[in-house]
Amino acid sequence: MATFLFTPLILFLVLLEIFISVRYDKHFYSARDSKANLFLGCCYIFTDILSRGFGLLLLTVFYFYGAHLVSSPNHMIVYWVSLVLLEDLSYWFMHRMDHRIRILWAGHIHHHSSKEFNFTVGLRSAVFEPIEKFFFFIPLAVIGYRPLDIGLIYILAQGWGTFVHTKTINKLGILEYFFTTPSHHRVHHGTNARYLDKNYGMFLIIWDKMFRTFQAEDPNEPVIYGTVKDVKYKNYFDIIFNEYGQIIKDTKQNIPFKEKMQYIFGPPGYKHDDVKRQDSIASIKKISLLQDPPARQASKIVK
Repeated sequence: MATFLFTPLILFLVLLEIFISVRYDKHFYSARDSKANLFLGCCYIFTDILSRGFGLLLLTVFYFYGAHLVSSPNHMIVYWVSLVLLEDLSYWFMHRMDHRIRILWAGHIHHHSSKEFNFTVGLRSAVFEPIEKFFFFIPLAVIGYRPLDIGLIYILAQGWGTFVHTKTINKLGILEYFFTTPSHHRVHHGTNARYLDKNYGMFLIIWDKMFRTFQAEDPNEPVIYGTVKDVKYKNYFDIIFNEYGQIIKDTKQNIPFKEKMQYIFGPPGYKHDDVKRQDSIASIKKISLLQDPPARQASKIVK
């Protein structure tokens, strides 16, 4: 929906960014990547259209049986400001879970799979996010925010989220303290060690600063875009479903059920062999210290 509303502006910005890229030889775009971005954007719209009815029905049920704590018509300013804040916080939490729980990461990874960063990457949306978001917004409906209002704020915030996908805009002064800016979001898409799992906010950056997931962009450390694991995708559909296939492959290993669940609900990059290896190394170090206490080791060094 947001894509339809903001299409003229997005198209203008894409063309402007292409002009700047060509004029100043910046190489912001490649035809192959841009085609993938547009395809995934269309898939997102398709999923959004199919899931919207179910999502609104789900929120309506929880709204109908909810507490109605904030729906007073006499406090509309408080209602809308609090909705913006709480919905953005809900999105921040959902976005962080997308990066910390592998089954959710499987539906989000293709948004990060581009090695470029431009306005069309903003269209490279997580295809299954339209379904996922409704479950994270249930608490908002329970406390009395109307489902259509929740949807409206999400559309507007998503429009903002599309516009922060660019390398053509530098830091924006005082706005950097409160809002998610292109500089902040470039960090979020970085695979640099210091940039990983940072800056989850869509509209406001204050949540990242509150919960210590904020990282400012360092002009001395250019952002490396893409994903930590460099995957060679076969086609557009492989971009969407590749990580799900990897999860199935990992859970088919001859390992305990608990470790199978870690491959689904644990953090991305979990490897049971790594855990065993770390435990083994820790045990060896512990045994070594017991057999050869630090005092004895120190005496050996003195001798």
